[in-house]
Amino acid sequence: METGKHRLQAVVLNRTQYGEADLIVSFFTREFGKIRGMAKHGRKSQKRFGNILSGPALVELSFTNSSGRDLVRLEEGDLLRSFDGLSADVSRLAMASHALELIDAFCAPLDPSPEVLDLLLWALERMDSGLRPEETLFLFRLRMLGLAGFGPNFSSCPVCGSPPCAGEEIELNPDRGGMTHRKCAGGGFCVSLGTLKLMGLVQSLALDKLDRVRVSPSAVKETGLFLMSFMHHLLGRELKTSRFMEQMARSHDRDHRPGL
Repeated sequence: METGKHRLQAVVLNRTQYGEADLIVSFFTREFGKIRGMAKHGRKSQKRFGNILSGPALVELSFTNSSGRDLVRLEEGDLLRSFDGLSADVSRLAMASHALELIDAFCAPLDPSPEVLDLLLWALERMDSGLRPEETLFLFRLRMLGLAGFGPNFSSCPVCGSPPCAGEEIELNPDRGGMTHRKCAGGGFCVSLGTLKLMGLVQSLALDKLDRVRVSPSAVKETGLFLMSFMHHLLGRELKTSRFMEQMARSHDRDHRPGL
């Protein structure tokens, strides 16, 4: 990234308190990918930043990049698109926060990827409107992992090299990077052939085709534990939003048990 002043559209991924009033902010741009910056007095400066650094939103940020510094200097920002509907539903807000954390975790700094920003804005728009948020998160996870270079393998078993076939017991194995035959490497998550084919299709679809995809709640549930375990395996740590989402899933299952 060139030194000097920049003003770019971005989505804030993360903010960390630094000292009493400053913030270290991670944000994603179309031109340069993920950037980290220092917002001096960012916690208190309503005139320069308002509340645009605190929640999922499309913003326009002014910052200066100085040679030899790891952090750019954030100077001011304006709100372009808020996603106010997320605050009305704690589960949708958690999913949106999870999407932001995934990009922050898997995308390298200063690696331009316009497709990632477009995918994120697509997901935030759908979650904000309440349009099948669980399905949206399923689609986002698969496409984001692929765009970041970490897409799971759904085409063939890494042990025997054979593709999945009808009548065979198939698993999703985080340690093996995706699909395996149970007879080759047990210990994964059982998955149907139909769901496996759907996941492979989603990986290859362009963004403007994703809205045509329909994913059943059973397929989302069938693959949820694998995707979470796979991401944890890649990162070597648990995501901050994962535990809360798992708690919500358990609470949802309890509330929808027969007889309750």
